[in-house]
Amino acid sequence: MLENFTPPPFITIAIPFFFLLMLVEAILGYIKKENYFQFGDSIADLSTGILSQLSGIFLKSVGLFGYFWVYENYRIFELKPDSVLNWIIAILLWDFFYYWFHRISHEVNFFWASHIIHHHSEEYNLFVALRQTSLGGISSWIFYIPMALIGIDPWLYLGAGQLNLIYQYWVHTKSIKTLGPIAEFFLSTPSHHRVHHAINPKYIDKNHGGIFIIWDRIFGTFQKEEEPPVYGTVKPLRSYNPLYANYHYFLDLLKMSVKAEGLLNKIKVCFAKPGWIPPMDGKPAYQIEPQEVQPEKYPKYIPEIKPELKRYNLIWFILILLFGFIYLVFYTKLSWSEQIFYSILITFHLLIINGNNESKKWAWYLEILRLISLTSLGIYLPFVYVIPLSVLSILSGIYFYFVMNKSIGMNTENLLANRKINLN
Repeated sequence: MLENFTPPPFITIAIPFFFLLMLVEAILGYIKKENYFQFGDSIADLSTGILSQLSGIFLKSVGLFGYFWVYENYRIFELKPDSVLNWIIAILLWDFFYYWFHRISHEVNFFWASHIIHHHSEEYNLFVALRQTSLGGISSWIFYIPMALIGIDPWLYLGAGQLNLIYQYWVHTKSIKTLGPIAEFFLSTPSHHRVHHAINPKYIDKNHGGIFIIWDRIFGTFQKEEEPPVYGTVKPLRSYNPLYANYHYFLDLLKMSVKAEGLLNKIKVCFAKPGWIPPMDGKPAYQIEPQEVQPEKYPKYIPEIKPELKRYNLIWFILILLFGFIYLVFYTKLSWSEQIFYSILITFHLLIINGNNESKKWAWYLEILRLISLTSLGIYLPFVYVIPLSVLSILSGIYFYFVMNKSIGMNTENLLANRKINLN
């Protein structure tokens, strides 16, 4: 059954509207004279979102297989997607189990390691909504197994999940303050979700509901927006690298587990609350407590980047974004080896572009390799595409060379000027 299964198309249909709403948000920001976006952060958000979709090509079957197996062998009832009532039941159940999955993802280190990437951004806008993990799908499906036991059809199960995700997209905005007392009481709103993304001590681990905030009210995790939120994570990432953002917390857990004293503490590292430090190096265990923060005093991560390089990166990111979208629409028509090839190629390009946005020297050196790699597309594309790609690579390389020479020259002039001032 899984071999012939076609998932719901809701997310694919919604993607153009996601970008349309981003444009609306930008216009609202311009009208209100408020800057909702930061260039490098937004590129990093979209990059992690693309990587999440790429990993889904290879990992989503893990969760689907588990759900299908339980549904086929142990379902009690059978709820098909042919009735409005079944859709209402599925949406309510999905949101209920999502609440617990989301809450545990904040309270247990192992699950936080996958979810933390969604909270890295120090901004709060619709780009952040697309900042998703590449690894969460491996374990998240376990929380929805009760739906398979009840008998929620797999197509209905995925459809309810996609609608839940689509709903959550629009609440990632500062442009909407509140929706009135009735909506604010029952639904997860932008105000509630701003609290969820904040690192103010009173806001941490609050408001986990996807569509409905009523679960938080029932289970004691609700918090009203009262003071200006400061966004990000208690320990800032300070990086745009989309790969590092996905695995860094797993690496931190591994390091702590190795250094922890005693077998039980080594195991506990994975299941403890985030911020718990095990006994190690002769020191007792302790819990890191979040500190009070204020928006106007919080230092955001905004690396300096030259305007010419910013324009260059933006153009290339748009091209990679379009290529990635086309690939995600048609990847099922490609062979396994082609899927691996294109996924690695897109990942490599995104890694370098984000490195350039941080003005990393390793990214400057690898940029030429990135441009050369474009010609490798000729392995799978008709020869007619090789020449335009080669010309594009050469022109980009020339432009990049002059941009970097100008940047290096300006940096050298500044350095000499500073030395002259010091000598005087």
